[in-house]
Order: sequence, then C-alpha cells, then structure tokens
Amino acid sequence: MIHFTQIHWQDELLRKFELPNIGYPVPVEAYDDILAGGGQVDFASMLYWLQEYSAGQKEGLEEIEPAMVRLAEILAPVDPRECLTAQGDTWFLELGPVNPRTTLVTIQRGDALIAAIAPRDDYRLRVAIYRPPDAKAIRYLLELGKTPHPKHGVCLRDNNWEYALDQANHDFAAAMACERGESYLSYWQYGLGVYHDGSRSGEFYNLRNQPPMISRLVVIQLGVYYERYPEDA
Repeated sequence: MIHFTQIHWQDELLRKFELPNIGYPVPVEAYDDILAGGGQVDFASMLYWLQEYSAGQKEGLEEIEPAMVRLAEILAPVDPRECLTAQGDTWFLELGPVNPRTTLVTIQRGDALIAAIAPRDDYRLRVAIYRPPDAKAIRYLLELGKTPHPKHGVCLRDNNWEYALDQANHDFAAAMACERGESYLSYWQYGLGVYHDGSRSGEFYNLRNQPPMISRLVVIQLGVYYERYPEDA
C-alpha cells in the first residue's frame, strides 16, 4: 500500500500543460527526493500515482478525474482509430464501443459507470471505458483479460468471457466494495441498467447513450499502470 502526501505544482507548469490546479499525490517515501530534484516528476508517474490514490478516495473524484484525463492526453500518441488493442505479457484487451443493450459485465463505482465489458467472437474481451479507471478498476481489467492457457483456459474457465461472468456474480463481494466506495464488478444479463425482473436502474439505464472515452487515452492509462505496478504486489 502506497502512503501519499500532496504537492501543489507551480502555476506556470499547470498553465503550460493545461493541468487542473489540485493537490497532486506523491508517495511519502519519494517526497524528499522530488523536492531535492527541483520538483521534477514525469507525467507517467503523476498519472500512476493518481490511479493509486483515487482508488482509496471516497470523495473528490470529480477533481481527480480531469487531471487523469489531461495527463493521458499529454502522454498518448495521436491515433484516430475508434478501436485499439492493449496488451502486456500476460493479458490482452480490445478497446472500443460496446452495445449497452446486450449482456455485459461492468465495473462500477457508486452510481458511476467505469467500464463495460463484452465478449468478442473469440471470447476475449472488448472493453469500453467511460471514466478514468482507478487502480482497482485497472487490476480488474488486467485480471479478466489474462491470456488463456492452451489447456486450462482462464482460471479453470473455458475463456475470458466465462471468467468475467464468474467473477461478476460474486454479489456479496460487490456489495461490500460498493459500501466502501470502491470499484466493483457487476453483471447485467439484459443490458445495462435492466434487472432480472425487467425493472430498471435509473442511474445506469440512463447511461446507455454515454459515449466511451477515446481508445488511445485508455491504452495509455492501462499501459502506465501495467508498467509501474509491481508484479508481486
């Protein structure tokens, strides 16, 4: 677990890169080195620290998220394609719009929709991201997107989609995470915002037409986290 303090960067730097004027989290153990180095921090580290920091915050996300988006915009190369892939040594995800009227696994936080997940034809995962994912949400995505074993599938499930459905049906764990204000998995068999009895969730049904985040911004957010998160954590 990372313990954070905050730094307020100089107005000149914030204006130059169009960054929000907020307290930016830095690890306590790195604080003295950052000050000794004249406050020089790379943008990728700033984004990673925001991802970790925001995972533990119940309030103030409306201030943190614009900073995460802006850092992703600074870091991401220009790519106009609607659909992109993101992958590491052990995981793969396709990024792009999904149909909100089909069966979905979602990552939610409170009444916010973070991500919607649907199967591809090969049962790997296609993901639409709607808000900057915090560290826990990203860990869910990397876990669900892990590369299938040629014989044993994904954690003894046949494929990534079956594994995602299995993980999203842990109602007690989701309820506890929701109560703590954390990201959690949810299952929508009849499409986003429609319950099993046909009734609707106003908060999530009304998000069916929400456009997803630009894929190139999602790729950089996943990549920044994957490159920095310790494998043995």
